[in-house]
Amino acid sequence: MTKPLVEGFCEPAFSELKDIFVKSIQSGFDDGAGFSLEVEGKEVLNLWGGFTDKDHKKNWQKDTLVNVFSVTKAMTSTCALQLIESGKLNPDALVADYWPEYACAGKENTRVIDFLTHGAGMFGFQDPLPTDSWEDWDMIVNRLANQKPIREPGTTQGYHAVTFGYLVGELVRRIDGRSLGNYFKEEIADPNEIDFHIGLSDSEEDRVAKMIPFPKESNQPNSKPNEAQIASGSGPNLLKHQNTKEWRSAEIPSANGQGCASGIAKLYSLVVTDETSLKIISDKTIDTMTTERITNRDLVLDVVTRWGSGFIMNMHKVIYGPEENSFGHSGWGGSCGFGDPVNRIGVSYVMNNMKNNFAADGRSLELINKTYECINGDQ
Repeated sequence: MTKPLVEGFCEPAFSELKDIFVKSIQSGFDDGAGFSLEVEGKEVLNLWGGFTDKDHKKNWQKDTLVNVFSVTKAMTSTCALQLIESGKLNPDALVADYWPEYACAGKENTRVIDFLTHGAGMFGFQDPLPTDSWEDWDMIVNRLANQKPIREPGTTQGYHAVTFGYLVGELVRRIDGRSLGNYFKEEIADPNEIDFHIGLSDSEEDRVAKMIPFPKESNQPNSKPNEAQIASGSGPNLLKHQNTKEWRSAEIPSANGQGCASGIAKLYSLVVTDETSLKIISDKTIDTMTTERITNRDLVLDVVTRWGSGFIMNMHKVIYGPEENSFGHSGWGGSCGFGDPVNRIGVSYVMNNMKNNFAADGRSLELINKTYECINGDQ
């Protein structure tokens, strides 16, 4: 067995973060991970370490990619926000203004903001998808367009775990003509050297870390699932396919993004920086995206969530540090990324050893809390 290594860059002011990260990797608390921090558009820390496989035979590298699940939704939302900023998409308009076929079966009054806040009542598929069909975009969006909503649009909060990416992604395609993955690549990722992919090309396959799923028994609910939770589970079996090439190459803009911590932190940093030449969306758009749209108990997650436009707003000053205005998105298993528009920072933690959670766990929270201590000069 190879000894776990930790490599990377860390400015002296953030050395305590490096100590925490090294301990997590070398103690075996984490298998393989990356952690990155940018301040005012400048990288001040980028660490990686551990292994990319459960057998601990291959070291994590600077450019290792990993499936970050719902962290992907932040990239999808950023694409939509660019269209909002350009005036091509109105968050308060009817979805039917851009996607006429969607206006049927009780969805006629669905607004764009319902998609962005998980309030469209479409948090699952009325009929299960055919096996291994997640790459069939047209089939999936046509099903969503024709089905009845599970709950009346605009009346309930229910996390659209898989459907979010197809719903928002189809709006992007209807307006721009490109798929969500291609729009993100050509308009955001490539121009800004953001190492993140929605629909991985064959040329990047050798960089991918293998996901280590949590034990099957830890996925069993403590109580009988409700209607919303059952419906949300009608999509593809994520744990079954997450390590397949077919899964990675498909465009699933809510769940299968492949990236590294430095790419995710950079995206958020370029959103919140006050350096005009670096920004990928304006402060006015940030104000729009961080305006609280809904705070309610989510029918699917069974926790209270606070949503802006496409992003999770910090709750109780916990998951994304002590700043209430921080916003981001976490991914199933432990990965997360967020931006803080007050301190102008972008932060991301990614890993391959999954825990059964949808928000955060001790691995990222300890690093995030220490980040703010370093920024504020706390001892």
